[in-house]
Parts: sequence; structure tokens; C-alpha cells
Amino acid sequence: MSASARQHRFSLTIQGCQHELRVLAFNGDESISRPFCFALELVSEHPALDFDLLMHHTAFLAFDEQGSGIHGHIHSVKRHSPGARLTRYDLTLVPSLAYLAHRTNHRIFQNLSVAQIIEQLFNEHGILSNAYTFAAFSPSPPREYCVQYGESDLYFIQRLCFEEGYHYYFKHSPDGHLLVFGDKQQAFTPPKEVTPFVQNDGMVAAGPSINHFAASVSNCIKRTVQRDYDFQTASRTLEADSSGPLDGSPFESYIYPGGFKNKARGEQLCQIVLEQHQTGYYQSRGSSDQPILSSGHFLQMSESPREDWNRRWLLTRVHHEGKQPQVLEEQGQVSPPGEPGEWTLGYRNTFKAIPADVTYRSQEIYPKQRIAGSQTARVTGPVGEEIHCDEFGRVRVKFHWDRSGIENEQSSCWVRVSSSWAGEYYGAVTTPRVGMEVQVVYIEGDPEMPVISACLANSINPVPLDLPAEQSQSVFRSHSTPGGRGHNELRIEDRQRQELIRVHAQRDMQQHIRHDSHVHIEGQHQVTVVGDSVTVLQGEEHLTITSDRAVHIKASDHLQVAGSSHTRVGSVMTVEAGQHVHIKAGAHCVVDAGANMSLMAGGEHLVINPSGIFTSSSIQEGGKPVRGVPAMPLLPGQFAHDLPPEALPLHIAPSQLALMAATHDLGADICPLCEACRNGLCVPEGAAQ
Repeated sequence: MSASARQHRFSLTIQGCQHELRVLAFNGDESISRPFCFALELVSEHPALDFDLLMHHTAFLAFDEQGSGIHGHIHSVKRHSPGARLTRYDLTLVPSLAYLAHRTNHRIFQNLSVAQIIEQLFNEHGILSNAYTFAAFSPSPPREYCVQYGESDLYFIQRLCFEEGYHYYFKHSPDGHLLVFGDKQQAFTPPKEVTPFVQNDGMVAAGPSINHFAASVSNCIKRTVQRDYDFQTASRTLEADSSGPLDGSPFESYIYPGGFKNKARGEQLCQIVLEQHQTGYYQSRGSSDQPILSSGHFLQMSESPREDWNRRWLLTRVHHEGKQPQVLEEQGQVSPPGEPGEWTLGYRNTFKAIPADVTYRSQEIYPKQRIAGSQTARVTGPVGEEIHCDEFGRVRVKFHWDRSGIENEQSSCWVRVSSSWAGEYYGAVTTPRVGMEVQVVYIEGDPEMPVISACLANSINPVPLDLPAEQSQSVFRSHSTPGGRGHNELRIEDRQRQELIRVHAQRDMQQHIRHDSHVHIEGQHQVTVVGDSVTVLQGEEHLTITSDRAVHIKASDHLQVAGSSHTRVGSVMTVEAGQHVHIKAGAHCVVDAGANMSLMAGGEHLVINPSGIFTSSSIQEGGKPVRGVPAMPLLPGQFAHDLPPEALPLHIAPSQLALMAATHDLGADICPLCEACRNGLCVPEGAAQ
């Protein structure tokens, strides 16, 4: 082995570690849009290095003395049994991004772009803003509602980047590694130098070179179509498409739902999907001993026998390997011999690449988590509000898995509420109220497309029945709002021989029947009106009572008939008034008694019958007619309690009536109570007549 081969080409520098750890071997993968991972075999004269001095510390693995290498965090450490002088250690190096795989979460992001979501997650993990950058980056529109459901933070970021067509890679230096996000070719790093192609014929190249290279093509779609649906623009078909430049490819990709609400966004997503497919159309593979190769960097190849290969390529994946067994020999140990033809010393890599002018999109698919079945949630709203909805009847909810602590009008997106019927300004609407527990289902199982399918009772909101005692009843009961204690209710009792339908209106009840209404009651009908009752009939009213009728009016009775009034009594008709009976006819008043008619007043009487006309005393001239009480019926809609009291005649006590009758029988000239006073018509002297 030559002296140059014995030089320590690979080295490892660990932050805060003063003990020397020599690199025996390493291998690792790095790819665009994936965290790298390197496994290192180390040897040290210290048999019991403290793991705390190594774990999670940053380290730089140098491939050469020019600064090529990998910077990362020590993710795992393994110590082997001590040897005669050396102890072997195994380490893995990963980027700080890899630690995001260790936290799985269920959370909601609202009105944030993908870049803002990434920044928020990085801040929570302590990744400083100078450790990442967005280069050649087209900002995505803010996502109204974005859900991380059962995904690790790393997977969630990778999924969002995949959906938006973003990629990321790492730039390494002895001082750190920079995470670079982008969505254009300009985000990738230009080559440091040109790397020649040297045929692997056993000859030793003068410098780092590519010793194997191959290119391939594969089938690829030519067109992608996406369709979606937005209930706010239900009459419009949301469809977008994008076609590529490849000739002779008949394949089409059709995706539903596409996840867009306007055509421009749909075309953008179609183009991303098309480029994801076409990234793998023309690819190359190769191997080299060039240590500067790194994923996300361009490779400029030269001296290839095929001129079309002497171009710029984008490295999408690089697998690194290094071995330097001489570190064992320097410590007096002998490295185990390799198999004949086995590579045992130095650095090498294999890589994948695509033409630099082909837009790169990650081909690794990160599907969104799907929710099978349904969940429950609690309806939320602004503090103090009992009902919170929008013009579509949508409400906001707090999911039981959401640990954010937000429980108001910002706890979720607007969630649609299913209904038994929904038409153009007709259907059924029952808006879930704040605090109710609801059942939530998901369209296509998508956590970002929730729909409320039902409401559920719980220990806070029990059922409005005493179950199981009232198990035969069905009820629909509302609750007065805001802050009310009343309710409206429809209750149905199905217990045999107790069947009942009960309607309770806390305040008013209105019925509007545009045609006929028929009520058939086979038993009794009872109506109690505590206040006033007004009925307006614009047509005729017909009432037939086949038995007795009893009406008890505890105040006054008013009847106004614009036309004629006819009353026919089959047997006896009795009218009794406590004070006055006044009958007035504008023209004629006819009282027709078939056999006998009697008039009695003041102890006197007048009898008319077929035998003649008889009086209890002789008829005298003079006297004055008694002034009657005019008819003043109230009209419908007028109420007695709203009008001034009637000026009724003075009431005469029974003792006064007896005194008047005795005076008349004795033929007295002077009555203690004059006739005018008796009739309530006495006018004091000097008063106007």
C-alpha cells in the first residue's frame, strides 16, 4: 500500500468532543426531498466514551481536505466490545430535519401558506431561521384549513411540499447544514467543477472522475386532468388540465378531488402532477469517486463518448461510501483482508440524475391520512353566543383530538351540516348550537372536508325525556335563546291506550293554510284562551250543534249584524236582564203571540188574549217614555278593557221597588221615590233638560 493510501482522507469533527474518533468506514444516502442518513464506523483509543458527549451533538464528516462532506446531528451511538487497543463505535448522522419524525400530532392550521406552516413547525422544534431558506420559491396561496392528522411533523412537511410541488435539499459545510426549499431549477446549486467521464478499464484516473454512466427512458403520461366540486359554486364544473411536450405518449392521469376552488389553481396543480410524472421519463445512473457530488447539486460531465451526455445534470440521489482500513494498521492492528476483487479502500459513490432543463418534482408520493368512519366534536362559537352559524347554516367545532386550546369561532373551519332535505329555498334546517356534541363524517375520508351528520346526547346535554320511563315517547324540543329557560316542543306518545301528540309553544304560534283545513274529533274538544280571542271570517260560517249548547259570558256580549238576524227557537225562549231590556226598530216592531201576551211593570199588568185586552188599572193620559239604552256593540278587534265604561242607569234596590208598589196600592198622592228617579231619569231643578 502506498504512502498516499495510508493518509487519513476521511475525518470526523464532533462538537464539544475532545477525544479523537477515527473514521474506519461510512456509507450514506442523500436524496432531494428526503433527509439524509449516514452510518459511520469509528475507532478510538477510549473504550468508554460517554454517550452524552456524542448524542445529538453536531458533527462534520469530511470526505477530503477541500471541505466536501456531510454535516449533521448524531442520532444514534453504538459501542462495541473493547479490543486490544481500539474500541469500535457506530454512529449515525442525520439532519436536524430528521428529528421532526419523532413527533406525531393532530392539529389544525388556518389561513397559513405552506411556507408559514413550515416556519411554525421549525420554530417549535428549535430550528433557527438561519438553518433554512426558501430560494427560487413561488409562494403558495394561504390554506384556509389544513389538518395534520396522525402524521409526524416530518411526514406532514413532506406531504405539503409534495402537494405544492416544492422540493428541498441540503448544503453542507464544516459549520453546519443549510436546508434549501424551492420549486424552480434555479434553487439548485451549480457545479463546483467539471467532472470527466473515464471508462472503467482498470487504469487509474488522474483525478476524480465518472467511471460508469447509463441513461434510460420510461413510459410517462402526456396529460393530466383534475376535477373538483365547491358547494358555493355548485352549478359550475371545476375542471382543469395540463399537457406535456412528450410525443407518442397516450397516457392520461385523472384525479378527483383535485383540491382546488378555481381554474387557475387547478391548472397549477395539474402542471405540478404532470411534472412529477415527467421527472422520471429520462433518467441517468452512474458511479464515480468524485466527493463533491451531492443531491440537489448540478453535475457537469465532460469527455463522454456520447456528446448528449456531456451536459449539465441534476443529481437527485447520491449514495456515498468510504473505507480507510489504514487507521487500524496505524494503531498496530491488522485490517481483515477483503474478498478477491472487493473494494476495500477509498471513496466512491453511485448517483441518479435527470437533465438539468427538466423541471424536478419529487416522485415519492405522500398520501394524506384518511379517517375511516366518523368522529364526534363539540360545537363552538364566540364567547357569550349560543348560536353561531353562517348563511349556509355551517358551524364551527372543537375536535376532541385538537389540543390547541382554541374553543371559539376560530376552532375550526366552517363545517357543513347535513339535512334530511335541502332544495332551493326549501328543506329542513336545524342548526347545532354552541356546546352540542355532533357526529362528524369526512368526504372521501379527508380530514379537511368534515360534514356534521347528527347531534348526540351526553352527560352535559342529556336527552329531553325521562328514559327509560318515557321510552314510548318521541320528542322534538327546542330551547329559548339567548339565555332563556323556555322551549317549544312536539311530543308524541305511542304507549297503547295513551297515544298522544302534544304541541307546546313557549310564546306565539302561527298557522298559515292557503286552502282547506279539516279537523275531525271523535271525542271532546276543549279550548282555553287566557287572553283575548279574535276570529275573522271573510266567508260564511256554518255551525251545527246536535245537542245542547251552554255559553257563559262573565262580562258583556256584543253582536253587530250588518244584514238580518234570524233566531228560531223550537220550544221556549227566555230572556232575562238584571236591569234593562231595550228593543228598538228603525221602522216597525212587531210582537206576535199566538195565544197570550202579558206586560208587567211596577206592579201593574196588561194582558192580551183571544178574550180581549185586560189591565190591572185604568189607562191614563200622560207620563213619559223610559229612555232606553242604545245598542253600542264593539267591533271585532275592539276590547272592552280598552274602552271607557258605559254610563248605565242607576240601580234600584229591591226595598225601593217594594216601597213604590205599596204607595201605588194605597193610592197615595206622593211617592217617596218619584217615577223619574226610579227610571234613573230624574233631572235636578235648574238643570238643562
